[in-house]
Amino acid sequence: MVLPFILGAAALGAGLFGAKKGVDAYSDNSKAKDLQRDAQAVYERAENKLKSSRQVTTETLEHLGQLKLEVWDTQLGRFVKLYEQLKNVELTGQANTDEFNAANFTRDELAQMRDIALKAHEVVVGGAGAVGAGALAGIASYGGVMMFASASTGTAISTLAGAAATNATLAWFGGGSIAAGGFGMAGGMAVLGGIVAGPVLAVGGMLMAAKASENLAKARSYKVEADNMAKEMEKAISVLDAITKVATKFDEVIMRLSTAMTPVLDGLESTILAAGTDFVKYNQSQKHQVYLTVQFAQVLKLLLETPLLTKDGALDESSNKALKQGQSFLGQS
Repeated sequence: MVLPFILGAAALGAGLFGAKKGVDAYSDNSKAKDLQRDAQAVYERAENKLKSSRQVTTETLEHLGQLKLEVWDTQLGRFVKLYEQLKNVELTGQANTDEFNAANFTRDELAQMRDIALKAHEVVVGGAGAVGAGALAGIASYGGVMMFASASTGTAISTLAGAAATNATLAWFGGGSIAAGGFGMAGGMAVLGGIVAGPVLAVGGMLMAAKASENLAKARSYKVEADNMAKEMEKAISVLDAITKVATKFDEVIMRLSTAMTPVLDGLESTILAAGTDFVKYNQSQKHQVYLTVQFAQVLKLLLETPLLTKDGALDESSNKALKQGQSFLGQS
């Protein structure tokens, strides 16, 4: 009979077709697993580089933030105490630069210096480490005025900690993840000037029970996503490197200015002890001493207040201008 042969041939054909489908499925699943491993490796390499760069930048900003607090507390705090003793002050003379003309120094500026210096002293005495890495990075990145803006209520330490906790960039520098902080991807976009600094790629969630062809399509999609995220993280690393470079320069210039200001403050203190507090009675040399001290306070205040970053975490263009002004003053003073 022919029929059994036909049925047998059909069964054989179905078996061969099923075997080929099985081979294809195995091949697709194997390719999917390879792509998944590649995607994971690409992502992890970029993430590790980003973490390393973040660590370096955070440590640099922490050091600068600590230095800024100490300079506000010591040098500018001391300047305020000395200058407030003077009366009948009328500063005139040749400014070293247009930006630092002591004749333009006002009592309002002095009051602002006093306010920030007192808050900085509170943090230094309380232990700057208590505010956390994010807050120290904030002082380095945004200056005392912005970080202490709402410090009229509550302590300076709580204000700094609060500001750091609610800023995606500072929270990230403080060691938190964007997702864990509740910012989500939208918040992450604001971390470093629009670059996603901490994306999370879920490459391990593929449903291997699904069809093999779907697994392969998903794996290809994950690989593309991993490549894109790696590129974003490379951009973030470039931004971090630039931030580290600028922060290091600020650290160096502020340190040099602070060191140079000490004998200038000593000179003002000696003038007050020798000639009293009435500026009118000072000779020309003593008046120049006051003028020079005010100029040092002005340039230090500029460098301490100038933001390194914009609110969305990009480098602020004003930072380079302030650096050049500080370096120029050091060269002329």
